[in-house]
Amino acid sequence: VMQIDTNVDTVLQEAVGSSHELEQVSGRMRVLEEHFTAIDRLIRSVNRIADQTHLLALNANIEAARAGEAGRGFAVVASEVKELANTTKSANQEISETLDRVAEAVSSLSSSVERSVAKMQQSMYAIETTREQASTIGAETSNFADQLRHSLEAFHRLDESSVVVDNEVKEINTIGKTFAYLLELMAMQTRGKEPINPLERLLPVVQQSTFRATSRFTQSEPEYVLKHDDILISATDSRGVITFANNCFYEVAQYEPGELVGEPHNVIRHPDMPKAAFGDLWNVIKAGKLWQGYVLNRGKFGRVYWVKANVFPCFENGEIVGYISIRTKPEPDMIRKAIEAYRLVP
Repeated sequence: VMQIDTNVDTVLQEAVGSSHELEQVSGRMRVLEEHFTAIDRLIRSVNRIADQTHLLALNANIEAARAGEAGRGFAVVASEVKELANTTKSANQEISETLDRVAEAVSSLSSSVERSVAKMQQSMYAIETTREQASTIGAETSNFADQLRHSLEAFHRLDESSVVVDNEVKEINTIGKTFAYLLELMAMQTRGKEPINPLERLLPVVQQSTFRATSRFTQSEPEYVLKHDDILISATDSRGVITFANNCFYEVAQYEPGELVGEPHNVIRHPDMPKAAFGDLWNVIKAGKLWQGYVLNRGKFGRVYWVKANVFPCFENGEIVGYISIRTKPEPDMIRKAIEAYRLVP
C-alpha cells in the first residue's frame, strides 16, 4: 500500500506538471488566435485599399480613353496599377483562405487543449482521490494486520495452554500409574535392612577412597532453590529416555512443555555429579528396588538446582518396563553432606 501511495504521488506530480504545460500551450493558442484576428483585419484593410485602387485604375482608363493619343501612356500605367490591384487582391484572397484554414486548425487545437486541460484536472482529482483512498486502505490494512497479529498471539497462547493442559492430564495419568507401580513394588520388595539413602551405601567407599575432587560444586552459578510445593515428576523407558515430565519439571528445568520427551534423562545432569552416584542409582533400580538420593541438576539456560530424588522401577507382568522419578525439595544439611561425599568418590 505504501508503494501504491508513492506511485500515485509520482503520477500526481507528473499530472500536475503536464497540466501546467497544457495550460501554457492553451494560453499560447489564445494569443495566436488573437494574432490571426489582427492579421485578418489587416488583410481586410488591404483588400479595401486594393478595391479602391482597382476603382481608381478603372476611372483612370476611362479618362485616358477620353484624352485620346495624349492619354495613352497614362492608360498603360493605369492598366498596370489595375493589374497590380487585382494581383494584390487575389494574393490577399489566398492568404485569407490559408489563414482561415490555419485559424480553424488553431481554434480546433485550442479547443482540444482546453478539453485536455479539463480532463487532466479531472484526472488529477481522481488521482488525488485514489491517493486518499490508498492512504485509507493502508490504515485499514495496518489495523487489520494488528488485529491478525493479536489473533495469532491469542491462538499461540491458546496452543501453549492446550499443551500445558494436555501435559497436566498426562501427569494425572502418570500419578495414577505411580500408585499402582508402588503397590506392585512393595509386594515384590525384599530389601530387608539394606539402606535406601545412597550416602549410607557410599559410606564404605568414601572411607576407603583416596580420590579427591575438591573443586566440585565450587563454580558460581545461578541457582534455583525448590519450594516446598515443587514436585518434579518424570517417567522414562527402561533405557532412561524420557517419556513424560510434568509442568513443574519443565518450569524448573527451563524447558518448554513436551520439549524433553525422547531425550535421555541425563540431559539435565550437572557435570560435577560423580559417576559413582549414578552407578549406584542404576544398580539399585535395575535390581527392582527404590533408590533415594540427592542430585544436582542444571537447567537449559544454566540454572542449577538440588533435588531429593526418589526413583523406582515400573513393573508390568513382572518385567521392568520403565522408571518413575519423583523429586522434591532437599534438606540443606543433607545437601552439605552430599557435597562432602561426592567430592570423595569418582
